[in-house]
Amino acid sequence: MDWNRNARMLNSVLEAVGNTPLILLPKIAADLKGKIAVKLEYVNPSGSLKDRVVKEIVERAEKRGDLKPGMILLEGTTGNTGIATCMVGASKGYRVIIVMPEGMSDERKKTIRAYGADLVLTPGAETDVDLVLEEVARIKAHYGAQVFEIGQFIRQENLDAHYTGTGPEIWEQSSGQVDAFIMCQGTGGTFTGTAKFLKEKNPKIKLFISEPAESPILAKGKIGQHQVQGIADGLIPEILDLQYADGVILVSSAECIATARQLAQQEGIFCGVSSGANVAAARKLSQKYPDLRLIVTMVNDNGLRYLSTPLCGESSQRTMLDREYTLGEEDISKLAAYKLEVIE
Repeated sequence: MDWNRNARMLNSVLEAVGNTPLILLPKIAADLKGKIAVKLEYVNPSGSLKDRVVKEIVERAEKRGDLKPGMILLEGTTGNTGIATCMVGASKGYRVIIVMPEGMSDERKKTIRAYGADLVLTPGAETDVDLVLEEVARIKAHYGAQVFEIGQFIRQENLDAHYTGTGPEIWEQSSGQVDAFIMCQGTGGTFTGTAKFLKEKNPKIKLFISEPAESPILAKGKIGQHQVQGIADGLIPEILDLQYADGVILVSSAECIATARQLAQQEGIFCGVSSGANVAAARKLSQKYPDLRLIVTMVNDNGLRYLSTPLCGESSQRTMLDREYTLGEEDISKLAAYKLEVIE
């Protein structure tokens, strides 16, 4: 890890990706026997952990020759990966097209447009990512070989970015004393890559996924509408490897919002609602297993992306589709292969 990176002038904003701080939460964990620490991922250049992923995908594609000057970066997203794609694209000089559900926060839409990207909106919100991916396929078919799709839900580079970056950083910063790791599930890349590395270092480590109680996809095989933007997207991504998961911790949208507010007001960390999900889950895990000395989780992004949401007291109307949400047979079979502990 290049911890002295900021002591010198950098050649590109992309050199500032990663090596984020690991910060203890003494007030949030004051009533617990163990400690909770968070990786402060919003200090990445575009404001989220997705900078790690997009940088890895783009730079490897350039090395392979799959991505050449003059091509278009295309991605379907609920926000953070799209914004990271805009940042990387702007830095490297690529045109960017982002497809996102219209129900995501206004701040996400404005940020994407501020980077100069083209934004295509699809019906619904975070549980309607299937409609986003359908539109991505149409755009890809239209532009053909001109387009390179980031493909966060399927690319190995997503989890590799965390296996070679996030995981080793946590291990080094905690001096190998981390007893548990928790991460919410969007693409599954952060959980899988980080969990794989930490499990190799310490086979006894506990590894849990936090999930909205209203949409317990992994815990109960059910999809529902919730208020935690960016996770529980109504599918089980193929890069999510559940062999590393000991279990799932369910937290309600209200708990996630309340915990995110606590992080701002008690610890000075103004973060998004999915980060609240992670920390709320960490508290539940510590209460269930009080002998865990250090639980590490992620602050995924900045609260500035949520100013128009219930996190900041706004009750903006979101377009929620009246549709039936069900898991496919392949996903149901995938879940049946694992016996995950569920903590509620």
